[in-house]
Amino acid sequence: MTGRLDGRVALVTGAGQGIGRAVALRFAREGACVAALDIDGASAERTAGELGGRSLAVRADVADSAAIDAAVHEVERTLGPVDVLANIGGVYGRHAPIREQTLENWQRVLDVNLTGGFICAKRVLRGMVDRRWGRIINVSSIYGLRAATDRIGYVTTKTGLIGMTRAVALETLGQNITCNAVCPGTTRTPVHEATIADMMAVERLSRADAERRLLAGKQPTGRLIAAEDVAALMVFLCGPESSDITGAALPIDGGWSAQ
Repeated sequence: MTGRLDGRVALVTGAGQGIGRAVALRFAREGACVAALDIDGASAERTAGELGGRSLAVRADVADSAAIDAAVHEVERTLGPVDVLANIGGVYGRHAPIREQTLENWQRVLDVNLTGGFICAKRVLRGMVDRRWGRIINVSSIYGLRAATDRIGYVTTKTGLIGMTRAVALETLGQNITCNAVCPGTTRTPVHEATIADMMAVERLSRADAERRLLAGKQPTGRLIAAEDVAALMVFLCGPESSDITGAALPIDGGWSAQ
């Protein structure tokens, strides 16, 4: 570990599992005081319990502006001003053609994936501008760079998150604040582990064959992305070596976006 985040306070949304949990753990190992925020309070508590040092579990829905305002206030009171925001909380929504999508599904995906990122960034930027230092990292997706069928809400919000990233980056130029997006491909998370387990059980596939089937036509490496590798990229984006990287959308997708 490099200690890149010594003395920093980081707020990680969606920290209960998957990429969010990996990022929270890595930030803590890099010296940050970490607030693990999730809509599932029990999973936030589990992650915070693994962090050691000064940490905090916060239950909040990122799409609820009042809840986020209260959550950030609690983080500031307990840990200090937020220096790093990792916007990871998100939902897939229902996969179906647009003609079969409901307005309720569309709205929930939009509220969480895009409006939630806006709410969190807007809230912490106040202090970052005052202190003239901050790092905001939004987790978009390969689907923010490449469209896909049957998931219009997810594709739209992850594409919009890249646009928001660029807009915030331009607004904060010259203030020692950067805003970037990372765009993971298919990542080893509980969701994808469950998919692989189902494929193995239903189709009687080996794990290796199930992973190849899952990734067919996607990641040329033929491997799931490790959530820990996404976390390592995000740590780099917090460090001094990346101070001139802002407004970027960085794929970590096993070559998927290069095809």
